Amino acid sequence: MGFFSFKTADTQEPIRNMHTGEHRTVFLLQPNSKPPIAEDAYEGYGDFGGIDYYQWLYDANAESLNLPKNISGDNKRKAAIDLHYDEEVQLTHPLKFSFNPDAVYESLPASLDDPDQGFF
Repeated sequence: MGFFSFKTADTQEPIRNMHTGEHRTVFLLQPNSKPPIAEDAYEGYGDFGGIDYYQWLYDANAESLNLPKNISGDNKRKAAIDLHYDEEVQLTHPLKFSFNPDAVYESLPASLDDPDQGFF
């Protein structure tokens, strides 16, 4: 499995994974004033603060996209990856990351993929 990584929504900085020695705490922002989810040592595979951020993406968009609710975690992850990369799908709640825990989800654009996958 390859690395997954993004740029921060607010500063467009790449989120380096722990294998680079350049990682730092980064936050998965959440809508509706929910607290951000912190990750201190991102390994590069989508596990973030104890959750899979693709499963988070699926759950955050399930109602607006009328997605099935009773599917397994692996199937949820696969479906969310497909949704994330489908240019025709309008996600209500895309992934948004920041190094700033006080960043506001609603005021930022979606995080872009890091072409270097958080490593190079």
